[in-house]
Amino acid sequence: MNIFQKIATSLCLVAFALTATAEDTPWYQVEVLVFANEDPSVLDDEFWPQGLDVNHQRNAIRLRPPLHNSNSTFDAYELLPTSSLLFNDEKKRIARYHSYRVLYHAGWLQPVEKQKKARPIHIRAGQILDNGMYELEGYITVDRGRYLHFKPDLYHSRKLSNSESNLLRDFLNAGDQPLTSSTENSQSTSSVATEDSGLSTVTPLSTSFLNVPEFLTINMKQGRRMRSEEVHYLDHPLMGVLVLMLPVKTTGSTER
Repeated sequence: MNIFQKIATSLCLVAFALTATAEDTPWYQVEVLVFANEDPSVLDDEFWPQGLDVNHQRNAIRLRPPLHNSNSTFDAYELLPTSSLLFNDEKKRIARYHSYRVLYHAGWLQPVEKQKKARPIHIRAGQILDNGMYELEGYITVDRGRYLHFKPDLYHSRKLSNSESNLLRDFLNAGDQPLTSSTENSQSTSSVATEDSGLSTVTPLSTSFLNVPEFLTINMKQGRRMRSEEVHYLDHPLMGVLVLMLPVKTTGSTER
């Protein structure tokens, strides 16, 4: 069991009530903690796709800073104060490990619609890198059927150090040898299909595929069926996500 799984399983949480709209659509408090695994040794676990870019969604919602001076009521898609978040201890625990870094931590209230009506929430966090991408960017969609569904489509971008670039180059070169064992196919281009967190990609491999990019971008896109009031952990070799959704009392605030 790695540290991510230990964090998820060690939580002891107490649900608390917040106000929301008095309508048929159920409301939830959603809390999300995204963290990166920056251990170079995991880079040679698999072939990473190149040229990934965020697929922008026009109907996305942006979370807003809180407008209230009081913690008693909050509107839909309004960021909750840090003091009301439940993963604060987990955030501090992650920070104690030099290989892990928190990329994003936030909570908000929202109505959870059926899949056809659900709108994604646009997430951006961290610095803008020289490749024009944020360290973390993408979308989170929450919808419901028989169960709650949490659907991240998140992109984590990082600049590779010289040692990481060399590690990837050696790994790609080693993986290319079986494909170029004869003179006849020494200049041919083959491909390997990889499945990474629900996203299948095809990465070209050839004797010339030794130019490791300066930046590595990975995508976490995996839907998860969830129960409320339970901590859920979504895993990826280079990042992880903790999620908690709490049902909210409906007592008369308004969605804007």
